Amino acid sequence: MRTDDEKIWGSNPPEPWVRAAANRWANLVERAAYLFMDLLASSPLPRMETEILTLIWKEPESAEPAIIAERLRVSRQSMTGLLDKLETGGYVNRAAHPTDRRRTIVRLKPKGVSTIRSFVSGVLSRQAALFASRPEAEVKATLSAFESMIDLAANWMPNGTIKSDE
Repeated sequence: MRTDDEKIWGSNPPEPWVRAAANRWANLVERAAYLFMDLLASSPLPRMETEILTLIWKEPESAEPAIIAERLRVSRQSMTGLLDKLETGGYVNRAAHPTDRRRTIVRLKPKGVSTIRSFVSGVLSRQAALFASRPEAEVKATLSAFESMIDLAANWMPNGTIKSDE
């Protein structure tokens, strides 16, 4: 009968410390995903609508429905419905692309700007309070290590979908 390690790692498993690190990383990523979902739950809008507004706010040059759909990993059809809701709610409007009339650009309306600015401000304030509760050197070292691991993982991802801040 095969052991759990053999079921997971096959007949040639990595060193024990590597297995332990991989398991710990998987657990940390899962915890980070839950934290991210908790942050999004504090938004006045549903999660996906908040993500759309955030993307448009941070990257207005990428605010085409197809690009937003690709970045957020939803179908174009779903994106159309989500943008319809946001447009009806007065958060965004769609307009012709300035240089290509076949394309559409999505822009934040004042209500969208104030909603996402308020949400992001609240998130950043909570994060600042968390960081202020720890020594500066510890925060810098932790963020540096986290960034290194994210960059390492991004290079490993098969489709390279994690975007760098640089």
